[in-house]
Amino acid sequence: MDKEEIQEIASKCLSCNAKPCRKGCPLTNDITEFIKCIKKEKYREAYEILLDTTILQPICGRICPHKKQCQGSCIKGIKGDAVDIGKLETFIGDMAIENNWPIKKIDEKLKNKKVAIIGGGPAGITACAYLARRGFSVKIFEKHNNIGGLLVHGIPDFRLPRKVIKETIQKVLDLGIEIATNQELGVNLKLDELEKEYDAILLCFGANISSKMNIEGEDLKRCIWRK
Repeated sequence: MDKEEIQEIASKCLSCNAKPCRKGCPLTNDITEFIKCIKKEKYREAYEILLDTTILQPICGRICPHKKQCQGSCIKGIKGDAVDIGKLETFIGDMAIENNWPIKKIDEKLKNKKVAIIGGGPAGITACAYLARRGFSVKIFEKHNNIGGLLVHGIPDFRLPRKVIKETIQKVLDLGIEIATNQELGVNLKLDELEKEYDAILLCFGANISSKMNIEGEDLKRCIWRK
């Protein structure tokens, strides 16, 4: 979308003092404030506001269920169409990539503290970014040969382009994050060994359970089913 279209969407926001959209956001993004910046064409400032609560703006802007969350809480939606917050967030996230706006570190006070993050999906990537911003030395251990988790293995390319995932993750890695792939907990990765080297260990490998179809024969040998 071009800036003219974005400005048209942003102009619909009433900048409510109660900020119901923020209450509807699981990450508590300060939506009204970043939209105010968009209205003033202060796009870099809008990006900095979003960085306080979300690292994955171009991803969340595309795949979050906005209509059930922030947009679902938008006052404009009571009598008409809610502000399209997802498109605004996507625009800012894409602009940050295009202009190479970095994820800045906040301080280096904890640079001597080491944290191991097991799981390189959205949770692990987000956690390592905020830890690294505070100065922690962070390393991700991922069982696959690349990080991304559900973003890569669970969402089709037409909904979330792989280029967007790669460029968004790279901005996080630019904070100095280390990665160890093909490392699976309980197989070739042991907690007791990590405890000797790291000050903290964060488990971010998820707890996904696939849904069965409940049809005859699905439990037979060699029958493979996926969600």
